[in-house]
Amino acid sequence: MRNLFFSLFLLFTAMTEASLLDNLRRANKGDYIVTAQGKSYTLLHIYDRKDNILTIEEITAPMRQIQRLKKPWKEWIMQGAPNNTAWVMYAVDLNNGKMLAYYSLTKQEMYDLSQADSFLTTLLNLKLQPIPYADRRKTGLPIQSNRPLWHPQMVVEGRPIPNVEFDAWRTQWPKDNSDLSGKEIEVYIPNENSKYPSYFPYWLEISGVIGNAKIRIVDSGSGMDSPAAPLKTR
Repeated sequence: MRNLFFSLFLLFTAMTEASLLDNLRRANKGDYIVTAQGKSYTLLHIYDRKDNILTIEEITAPMRQIQRLKKPWKEWIMQGAPNNTAWVMYAVDLNNGKMLAYYSLTKQEMYDLSQADSFLTTLLNLKLQPIPYADRRKTGLPIQSNRPLWHPQMVVEGRPIPNVEFDAWRTQWPKDNSDLSGKEIEVYIPNENSKYPSYFPYWLEISGVIGNAKIRIVDSGSGMDSPAAPLKTR
């Protein structure tokens, strides 16, 4: 279930100061991103939006299996996401960030929201601050002067988009008893002048979690459909 919260974290918006809840209000039905972490891909799909309820679909699968299939993501999901290892759906109230339902299609059962909702509330209220230029990651050798800023690669519908500039943001998880207690989190989001969606970070790094936990987006797009039945929230 922890993958859910890392995936939700990827929906931060690019503002002077931002929260996840602010950005979730901007999401559109059919938007999707695909993240790579370790040896797995995770597809995060905005399944539906009705009034103030957002339904998100998340599917994880081994990289090796997906690479062998060589299918576009839209085709893969419509064929039942072959070789997936986890397929879940969850609904969020955009008024307050509360989780309304969490269902595992893999296990065909609902999850208890008591513990998840507390974690989610913390996540939704974290604030991002811009990273000063001097502290930004650079390309080239450290001995070189005037090194250009490092930017992650943007991919839309399987096509790399060159020369997209990103803003860098940083936040810190509060000190609690969780695995993320006090950890610094860094994300890169297309800047506001980009013609591409500015609410999908294309790089996320968590310091101090068995080294550095890095999550990158390998694809993104819109207009995705799903064969999954609608999630019941009441």
